[in-house]
Amino acid sequence: MRRGRPITLSDEDLLEAAQSVFLERGLGATTSEVARRAKISESVIFHRYKTKEALFLAILERQMNLAPELEGLGTLVGQGDVAEHLNSVGMVLIAKMRAIRPFFMLAFSSPTKMRMLQERVRRVHPMYVRLLADYLEAEARAGRLRGVDAQIMAHTFLGGVREYLFVELFPGSRKSVLPAATRYVRGMVDILLRGATTRDRQP
Repeated sequence: MRRGRPITLSDEDLLEAAQSVFLERGLGATTSEVARRAKISESVIFHRYKTKEALFLAILERQMNLAPELEGLGTLVGQGDVAEHLNSVGMVLIAKMRAIRPFFMLAFSSPTKMRMLQERVRRVHPMYVRLLADYLEAEARAGRLRGVDAQIMAHTFLGGVREYLFVELFPGSRKSVLPAATRYVRGMVDILLRGATTRDRQP
C-alpha cells in the first residue's frame, strides 16, 4: 500500500490540510479526503491521531494555543504604553477567535465535539484571565495603574472582546452598531484605563 510521504510531512502541515478540508466539507469530511489533500496515505493519519475525532481535537488544540502576545505581556511590565500593550492583545485575540469561530460552528452540530470544545475552553480561559490579571497587577505595583481588582478587569477585557465577536455573527445589525475592530478595542481600553467620568466629578 502506498505510504505517501509520512517522514517529511510535519504535524503542522497535516493539521493545516485537515483544517482546510473540515472548513470546506464540514463534519462530514473524511480522513481519506484529508489524506488526499495532504498527499499522504490514510494510514499515516491514523498512526498519528487514531480517530477522526482525535484529528479534529488536534485542530482545535492548535487553534486555541495561547497567543504569544498574551504570554509575553509579563516582559513588558514597566515599559512602553499600557494602553498600546492592551490594544495589541485585543486585536490579536479578535483575529485568533475569528479563526477559531468556524470550528465552534461545526462543533455545535455534534454533541461529542461540543463536549470536546467546552472542555478545551474550560482549560484555556482561566489561563487567559491569569496572564492578563498578572500583567495588570504588575503594572499597578510599578505605579503605572491604580490598584483596581485585576481579575475583574481581565474578565471585563476578555468579555468585551467576546461581545465584539458575538455581534459580528449577526451581519444584519453589524453595520449599524459595530465599529471597526481597531476603533472598538481602542475605545474599550480607553474606558477601562481612564473611565468615563470627568475628573472634577469623580465619585
